[in-house]
Amino acid sequence: MRAWIAVAAFSLAGVLDLYFLAPSSQVVAPQAIFYALLVGNTYFSIRFFAPLIVISWKQITVDCVLVVLYIVLALSLGYSLLFPLVATMLFLLATVKYAIELSGSLHADVFGRKMRIDMLAAALCAASFFMAFAYPQVSAWTLTGIFSAANVYLLFMSPMYKL
Repeated sequence: MRAWIAVAAFSLAGVLDLYFLAPSSQVVAPQAIFYALLVGNTYFSIRFFAPLIVISWKQITVDCVLVVLYIVLALSLGYSLLFPLVATMLFLLATVKYAIELSGSLHADVFGRKMRIDMLAAALCAASFFMAFAYPQVSAWTLTGIFSAANVYLLFMSPMYKL
């Protein structure tokens, strides 16, 4: 249920931003695709990890900040520098979320794998941020293309959401 609520809320934020707030820019289309893929992936992530994560004040705090970052990411659609910067912060914080669970967990290998994937995503977004200074449209499409390929690989070819 949490996964559906998160996806509905983040999708609504993205759609409302696209229709009412996002500037008309050369980066809005690839960023919207990236955001949609991220939200879709979030459904599988929450559905898989929610039963494995021990609820604590640390996890609740991180989750609250992640929700804010998702909303800020939706609101940054169309902004060539802000979008990859916020996406970088989101993936870095997601890494922290899973790092909290490493000690004493029966599923440390699964959390470790998710952390490595999130760190690679953060590095990709950070590279896109720096590339956007010179080539904003190329940066946005490159980010979305690589992220799309990674999603296909990690969801279907070598599933990341398995024990």
